[in-house]
Amino acid sequence: MDYSFINDPDLRSLLEKKDTKKKSKSSKQTKIIKDKDKSQKFIGQKISKTNRLNSRKQRKQKLKKPSTKNLALATKQLASMLKTGLPLLEALEILYQTSEELTLKFIFKDASISLSKGSSFVSILQKYPEVFDEMYIALVSAGEAAGLLEQVLEREALLLESLSKIKSQIKSALTYPIAIFILTFIVVLIMMLFVIPVFQEMYSSSGTELPLLTQSMINASYFLRDPIQVLKTLPLILFLFIFGKRFFNNESFLLYKDSLLLKLPLIGDLVTKSSLANFSRTLAALNSAGVPILEALLISKKTLGNRIFKNIIEKMNLEIQSGQPIYKVLETQKVIPKMFTAMFRIGEETGELSEMVNKLADFYEDEVESTVKSLTSLIEPFMIVFVAIVVAFILVAMYLPMFNMINTVG
Repeated sequence: MDYSFINDPDLRSLLEKKDTKKKSKSSKQTKIIKDKDKSQKFIGQKISKTNRLNSRKQRKQKLKKPSTKNLALATKQLASMLKTGLPLLEALEILYQTSEELTLKFIFKDASISLSKGSSFVSILQKYPEVFDEMYIALVSAGEAAGLLEQVLEREALLLESLSKIKSQIKSALTYPIAIFILTFIVVLIMMLFVIPVFQEMYSSSGTELPLLTQSMINASYFLRDPIQVLKTLPLILFLFIFGKRFFNNESFLLYKDSLLLKLPLIGDLVTKSSLANFSRTLAALNSAGVPILEALLISKKTLGNRIFKNIIEKMNLEIQSGQPIYKVLETQKVIPKMFTAMFRIGEETGELSEMVNKLADFYEDEVESTVKSLTSLIEPFMIVFVAIVVAFILVAMYLPMFNMINTVG
């Protein structure tokens, strides 16, 4: 403020000093407020960033891989909607609203939001590698680039359906023997804990010497009924579990196991046919979508569970890079059927590899189904005999002293 109108110099200087102090005080307060606002803004940004990271972590933790069957169904629905001329964004919104699978529901919602912001469909799927594997990504990428997304998704749905079918057939073949083994274990445990102690009391009162087999069964029953004895063996069980886990996860053992599986009657046939069916169907889908053969082989290799077949695919990849045809590698492998090699050769020489490999996939899928049926029909009577032998063994062991006493009296 201007104090020049005041004549008294002492009063004027005093007022000017007070005004200067007020200005400096207010400027300091303004600076404090600004600094406070900045710090609050920085803290707010940090909190929001932390919240975003936490939400991403929570999403990753909660995201559960859907079943192959559900993913195939969702892919088929998406392909059907795109074929009718519906835009991709609208199709994804419909899938988000109608999907019952929580993981797919979350992904379709995120995809519709990201797509509306200008992201490509394949870049959205790449954010979820735990749901969409390399095969799926490669097919969508090729279809999106060529403008044939609906055809590629339809092919992907058929591929997932065939893979799901083979998995369910193999599971159904294994369900029965696993159930019988569990049932047998429960029956043996009940006999050990409740039936054998009755015989033990009966024989101890008679004072007769028990046969080795009967005594062994009684000792085993006593051991299982004594919690202290069971607790003593826990360190040994833990050691065996850790050692077994390391040994059975060793690459050389896994390779030996896969090699042995192929030599077993019926089981080896089932593993070979299911591996060739998976490989053929995947390779045909990728190759017909325009994915380069080297990349298609690497992706197809990941659908195989047996390491022997994985090694063959790696050799195929190396041979192609050196300019050799694929069938040359197949001819040298004993585990590959001659018919498969011949069909592959015709496909390569005629330039109709995708169509020929697709036919091979159809053939081997039918073969897997028939092999599973024959394997199940053989397993059922075998498992019944197995249960009968186990139960009979325990009963004979317990009645053996009675037979000895009868013979002695006779």
